[in-house]
Parts: sequence; C-alpha cells; structure tokens
Amino acid sequence: MSIKFEKFILDNGLKVILHSDPKSEIITSNVLYNVGSKHEDSDFTGLAHLFEHLMFTGTKKIPNFDGFLEKVGAQNNAFTNSDFTNYYITIPSNNLEHALYVESDRMLNLKILKNNLETQKNVVIEEFNQNYLNQPYGDLHLLLRAASYNTHPYKWCTIGKEISHIKKVNLDLAHEFFNNFYVPNNAILVIAGNINFDK
Repeated sequence: MSIKFEKFILDNGLKVILHSDPKSEIITSNVLYNVGSKHEDSDFTGLAHLFEHLMFTGTKKIPNFDGFLEKVGAQNNAFTNSDFTNYYITIPSNNLEHALYVESDRMLNLKILKNNLETQKNVVIEEFNQNYLNQPYGDLHLLLRAASYNTHPYKWCTIGKEISHIKKVNLDLAHEFFNNFYVPNNAILVIAGNINFDK
C-alpha cells in the first residue's frame, strides 16, 4: 500500500510534503532541519543537540513555546541524530494554524539570549553527565564512535565529544549556527492528518 502525498517547494526554499487522512482527528506537523552532529566543527561538538533544546526557549511573540501549544491541545517534542534534527507537533485538526505559526515564528525569531543559552548549556551538560559519565559503561558509545571512525564526523555522539565543547559555546557561535542551518531552504515541512490540500 502506498501513501499518497503532495510535494512542492515554496519560494523561500522550504520543501513541503502533505498527506491527507480524513479519518484522523489530529494532525502532525513535522519540521526536519538538515543539521545534525555531522555538520559540526570537530572543536565545537554538541551544537546540534544544544540547539534542539534552544529551539524551545521561545521568541518575542511566543515567550512560552510549550504553554502556547498546550492551550490548544497540542503536544510537541524533538530529537537530534548525526544527520538531522526533527521537531514535531501533534495537534487537533482545527488548530493546525497554531502549529504552523509557532514553527514559522521560531524559524524567524528564535530568542537566543545569554541567559537562555547558559540555561540550556547547563541542561545539556547535566544530560552528558547523567547519561554518559556518571553511570557504569555510560561512556561506551563515546569510545566506540571514536574507535570506529578516523575522520568522519560520525566519530562523536550527538551530545558531543566532551563537556568542554558545550561550555565554550557563546552567543556569536550560537547565532552563526542558527543562521547557517535553521533557515527555510534547509528544512522540510511535513503535514499529515485531517487536512484539506487546497486550503
């Protein structure tokens, strides 16, 4: 069985894929950015994963990203791997505009402020400690990746090579990373569920 969909590219370069399922009461809006840990500089690893966290810190128009979506019955989350970062929102079909609005706003107006950056750096450092350094065999993936690849950027985990790389991320580097990768022509938007293609 094949899944029917429509595909097109907007003037700003954003690739759009639409799938209609009239039996569904919900819609999932999915934005995939072509940025993962393999796109990082080997001296500044962990940036893609750090940005997964930063993308939830809000914008000028929407300072509380999660709260805004929860009010309209939506759930959202994200994940990062070596190749891409994926953000998704599941929302009642009559509230799709809210999902598209927040995705558009954070692509254009993400608030990258010093206090937000420092907070999220601390969150990621704690995650690094908890999952990789402070448990038996937690560093296994860090060591295996480094032993498996000599030069390819798969040689470090998504979390980064080491905590010092996360600590040295500053506002200039964060803005540069965002402007390079979190742009429409580096993203794919998929909307699936109870939607009307023409609308």
